[in-house]
Amino acid sequence: MNIIKRFAILLAAIIFAASGFAQNINFNEKLPLDQNFKVGKLENGLTYYIRKAENPKGKAEFFIVHNVGSLQENDDQRGLAHFLEHMAFNGTKHFPDKRLLEYFGSIGVKFGANINAYTSMERTVYNISAVPVERSVVLDSALLALHDWSHYISCEPEEIEAERGVVREEWRRGDDSRTRMMKGISRMEQTGSRFAQRDVIGLPEIINTFSRQTLIDYYHKWYRPDLQAVVVVGDIDVNDIEKRIIERFSTIPAVKNGAVREKYSVPDNKKPIVGYHTDPETKALSVRMTIKIPHLSTDELYSHKAQYDDLVKALFLDMFKIRAQVAAESSDELFRALVPVYGNISYASGTFTTTALPINNKGITNALKGIFIEVERARQHGFDPEEFAPAFERVKRQLDVNYNRIKKPKNSDYVSFAVDHFTREYPLLDIDANYKLSKELIEKITVEDVNNHLDRILSLENRVIIFAVPESDKEYLPTEDQVLALLDEIKETSLDKFIPLTEKDMVMKTTPVSGKISKERALTSKDLNIKYEKSLDSTVEWTLANGAKVIWKEEQGKEKVVRMRAFRSGGYALPEDPMLARIMDRYISNYHVNGFNKNELTKWSSSKGILVKPSVSMRHNEFSGSFELKEPEEFFKLLHMYFNQVAADEKDVNNTKTQLIKNIRNSQGEVNRFKDSVNKLKFDYNPLNVPFTEEFINNVTAKKLTELYYKHFGNPAGYTFVFVGPMDATKGKALVEKYIASLNGDKIKTPALKYKESAFQKGEVSLRYKAKNMLSTKASVNRIYSGDVDYTAENGMMAKFITYILRDRYMKSIREEKGGTYHVGVTGDLSRMPENSVNFTIDFDTDPTLVDELLEIVQLEIDKLVASGPTQKEMREIKLYLEKVYKDQTEDTAWLTLISDAIRQIPDIATPAKKMVDKMDAGEIHNFAKKVFTTGNRMTFVFEPEL
Repeated sequence: MNIIKRFAILLAAIIFAASGFAQNINFNEKLPLDQNFKVGKLENGLTYYIRKAENPKGKAEFFIVHNVGSLQENDDQRGLAHFLEHMAFNGTKHFPDKRLLEYFGSIGVKFGANINAYTSMERTVYNISAVPVERSVVLDSALLALHDWSHYISCEPEEIEAERGVVREEWRRGDDSRTRMMKGISRMEQTGSRFAQRDVIGLPEIINTFSRQTLIDYYHKWYRPDLQAVVVVGDIDVNDIEKRIIERFSTIPAVKNGAVREKYSVPDNKKPIVGYHTDPETKALSVRMTIKIPHLSTDELYSHKAQYDDLVKALFLDMFKIRAQVAAESSDELFRALVPVYGNISYASGTFTTTALPINNKGITNALKGIFIEVERARQHGFDPEEFAPAFERVKRQLDVNYNRIKKPKNSDYVSFAVDHFTREYPLLDIDANYKLSKELIEKITVEDVNNHLDRILSLENRVIIFAVPESDKEYLPTEDQVLALLDEIKETSLDKFIPLTEKDMVMKTTPVSGKISKERALTSKDLNIKYEKSLDSTVEWTLANGAKVIWKEEQGKEKVVRMRAFRSGGYALPEDPMLARIMDRYISNYHVNGFNKNELTKWSSSKGILVKPSVSMRHNEFSGSFELKEPEEFFKLLHMYFNQVAADEKDVNNTKTQLIKNIRNSQGEVNRFKDSVNKLKFDYNPLNVPFTEEFINNVTAKKLTELYYKHFGNPAGYTFVFVGPMDATKGKALVEKYIASLNGDKIKTPALKYKESAFQKGEVSLRYKAKNMLSTKASVNRIYSGDVDYTAENGMMAKFITYILRDRYMKSIREEKGGTYHVGVTGDLSRMPENSVNFTIDFDTDPTLVDELLEIVQLEIDKLVASGPTQKEMREIKLYLEKVYKDQTEDTAWLTLISDAIRQIPDIATPAKKMVDKMDAGEIHNFAKKVFTTGNRMTFVFEPEL
């Protein structure tokens, strides 16, 4: 950084500091609220929220919110809040059996996608979404469903028995090392509270044995109007919906002297809580410190203090992240990475968590020491003006980014605001006004505001320290006494003040001399053979003297961003060592550009609003990127340097090699052995699937990776650059001439490419892997059917119809009738490489004792489809659903993808498919199913614990 720029930053920071603490902020002033919500309460206590919104048009969201969850369960009811949620779809007063799902399915409102529910510790929420609002009877039916969910869920004995298996399998689905770790960490953070004593999924022994009366007792105790809210948002008449709600829901009886809904807290702790989570199946290694931060009061949440508090915390986090990056890159680093984040313990508390990834299993204590040092350093010295100035700019920029993302909320976004208002008393904010307020308030915040908050964010109390490691590494864990002694040692140490790194500026070593454009022409859809409902206009192609081409498409849209994609034939198809290419691909984000390492480059790019990213695909070398209109030249400078100022760094390469070797050594676990076996059976031989060896990795050098990078990306000849965005070609042309046409380009002799896409094996393939010494009790089942079909839009749409048909059929036969699993996933994918084909994948988790029986059902449904094809009812409902989905899609035309794919001769099957929905014919789909499912190409892979 030059002296003048450094002085300017310091001067600006001094001005910030001198301006005083929270200058001219009236903390008691109220936040601007959304006046378009109509909020009311019926005499029976039920609350309602109604709002007009038209994103998408012609649709509405219908929600009912119960301000109760698993926290309200008695000990003999653990899991029943969630179980009751399931029962709501198995029969109500006006929709017995599955008629609710059948009715809404008949109008294109699909279970799972549009009809669903969730249960948490604190609330239970049901939704019917994307409901077409043209017919009055549909509005009444949606409200009737909410009405029944409020008070009239049937809970028939036979349905309860059928649902036990589904919920049991949902519990089993989460029986894996990652879920066990996250739940274990949460319980430690919630130590001493009701939260630590409850789990939404509940206990299997209760799910298997509870009586109907126990479920009814919970239901009638907690599902009552004074704890419920109806939310309707969409393209509706607000007054009309209010009238319907009053008429429909006023008949639900009020409950006198109902049970008090207790609001639970997480107790404070003066002494740090130290917890340990070990698991024999995990490979994850981390240590974290969570500091509980009290939430603001309800009054404060509605005041300017809430915005101020959020801004101060954002500024703190930005600066602390920079310190964490610097510490991870120092010569005496104590961890591989340090990740600080904010979070919440439900409504009870906020949190600030710093997680360290140890260098190795023997470095767990050092990683914890690193957390203590950085937290204590901030406590001892705070932050200084030189750190604050760039953080201030980054946070201001992020405000703009966040606003641009949410300034046109979807209907469902407004619902989320209402749900949080009812259950957590969050304000219903006016988005535009609060964005404006945030921009005003941040200008009044100084570095002293952040430093004055450190005692709250980095409190010495309410700390929870948690180790999460493999069972095999528990010998390296420090004791609780050692942890507390280490903490005391760091607190009593006078730590060096953090010295901010000089902000580097991206200065090119030499100023490029503009190159030449040898040919220019306007492009039309016909030139590129693009078949699309809109014609390609305002598009020009420049052929550069260095062998590159540039296509510039001016397009005014929602975003004020220009996006770029560049590509040249090659990628993994080049004749080179595929193992080294794979390592380059993994390392690619770590290359230094013009002397900037990954973190420096990310920080600089973010400050400029630009992005450039190289990548390697199966058949192409590629760049992707974007820039905002205010600093386009910085983007082109960076793009230029990605062609001639790139180097692999020895230290970064060694870190990558260390991680790869660690992965090899960890790959001896049962899960990885299974995955390796599956890959060998599933695909023809492919060099890209050959496992790395330690010997190979040890021979990788920075020099080799740098040379390989330039082989792929050092020569612009043969690359096509496509730019799309709200910038006219005249401005773009000058930048292209200076920064792309100026690159040295050598005429390339395209080598013979050897394509390496993996091809599925043919015939019957199967593996049933019995894993030893597993805690998990589930079997994971994966079955694949494949066949040769042309890569066309019509075949893609038929595959989509079959996917939906099988999902619904398996939902009924495997989940509902058999209770064998919580979810059956079905996907249908069309492929063009290495050959035109389609594959259908069916996967689910289940009880190991049910695997054979459920696989028989999987095949039985396939056989039924082959024998009889889809029903007219299935065809009608899928058509209605897909037509609704496509109608609601309002994205800008994806010209970047359309142009890039056309040049690479990748057929566009997505766009024409939208017009084919209504033309789909049951007979044609039947023939398609027979063609695919009678090939004999079937693979079955099962991973299960050895019993």
